[in-house]
Amino acid sequence: MALIEWLLNNIFVVFILAAFVSWVGKRMKAGEETIERKQQQEKQQEQEQKSPVVMAEVKPRTRRSMKKEQEQMIAPQQAEEQRVERRKLPKHPLVQGVIFSEVLGPPRAKRPFGRK
Repeated sequence: MALIEWLLNNIFVVFILAAFVSWVGKRMKAGEETIERKQQQEKQQEQEQKSPVVMAEVKPRTRRSMKKEQEQMIAPQQAEEQRVERRKLPKHPLVQGVIFSEVLGPPRAKRPFGRK
């Protein structure tokens, strides 16, 4: 019970100790990983020295890569269709007038909001 009271009274010290323990654990783990990497590199170098095999990189064709290729082919067609649709304006002169007044008029930021 006295230990719990001491921990609750000195919570700042508990946080510092927890951070230190966490830091030490991360450093030890990083050290182990570097040792494993060195061992793997040594094994690879030994294998390369034993059998010099020329390996050609082959990019595997997955569904994602095939889908991206198809999208790249379809994208120009869609862009062309969108350009054609943008050029078309409504035929009604009243609608055209409203559109052109918004486009050619003063910026919205300079017009009053309309609080009356």
